[in-house]
Amino acid sequence: MVSRPLAGIQPPQRRWHQKMQVLPYQDNQDSLPGLCLTVSARKLIMASLAPSTIRAFQSDIRMFLRRGGTLPSTDTEIANYLTRCFEDGYKPNTLKRQLCSLRRWHVVMNYPTLGNEQMIKGVMRGCARLNEVPVKRAPALMRDDLHQLLNSLDLSELRDLRDAAMFCLTFYGAFRYSEVLNLRVEHLTQDARGVLVRLARSKTNQEGRHEVKAIHNADASLPYCPVNLLYRWLEAAQIKRGAVFRSVSLGGRPGGSKLSHTAFQNALIRALERSDLTSRGFSTHSMRAGLITEAHLRGKSLEQIQRVTGHKHLDTLAEYIRVADPFENSANNF
Repeated sequence: MVSRPLAGIQPPQRRWHQKMQVLPYQDNQDSLPGLCLTVSARKLIMASLAPSTIRAFQSDIRMFLRRGGTLPSTDTEIANYLTRCFEDGYKPNTLKRQLCSLRRWHVVMNYPTLGNEQMIKGVMRGCARLNEVPVKRAPALMRDDLHQLLNSLDLSELRDLRDAAMFCLTFYGAFRYSEVLNLRVEHLTQDARGVLVRLARSKTNQEGRHEVKAIHNADASLPYCPVNLLYRWLEAAQIKRGAVFRSVSLGGRPGGSKLSHTAFQNALIRALERSDLTSRGFSTHSMRAGLITEAHLRGKSLEQIQRVTGHKHLDTLAEYIRVADPFENSANNF
């Protein structure tokens, strides 16, 4: 027997939502009276998650089953599973995500949450304490690095012009690269001082609250301006609505849909190779870290930086500043 959705509750109309399947529904309402979620409630729980989170959730569950796990599971089985993963070289942060996915599965599939949390927490604390590999953070791509990167691009070529606009906007807006890829022309409002960018959604704004970032025109002394590059790209590609950043064919024609995450990563890899910056270890997150670090070194407070980055918590924001030169953060001769 499958429960019918509650009247008046409709799942969000998103393309990814229709394809979303975790595992077949377990109809255990008789065995667990009072602990059961309706189908509509489970859909709403899944709809509260970003598509990337759902993909990670599904991947973690498949990995758990491949490694001999059973669902529903017990706290003892999960503690042993996490221990085996740690012994196989998985990092504590990966184990945290695995544990989160397993907990969420039990909620969504109508099973009670895990009982002996102290056992699992003890395993997780032990993994963190015995982990000998320091947490790897994306190095900060600073403004001078960005200029070196952009110098390697030929702005007369449509693809390079797109990449320059994309990288420059990502840096100056301290954007996550997924936020830049989701931008649409309808989200942009040009102003004499720059451009206002409205974010429909972000990692910390899944509910679609009104969120706007102001990107200022660059100082005349600087060789590159994010606003100028953005509108040069839109004009050259003749994009008047829809996705801002799109694929470009070998013949130099822009596509119709937004650029994929893989395409962004490949574009960055190409630019790093051309600018001889590959050895620095920069990643797609380095531009966001770079703007935060640059602002910190220029004397901006955490609250000022937070208004640009959109971080919910100052503690999380402060972690980005660790990529700065340690001498910049230390007192000179106590």
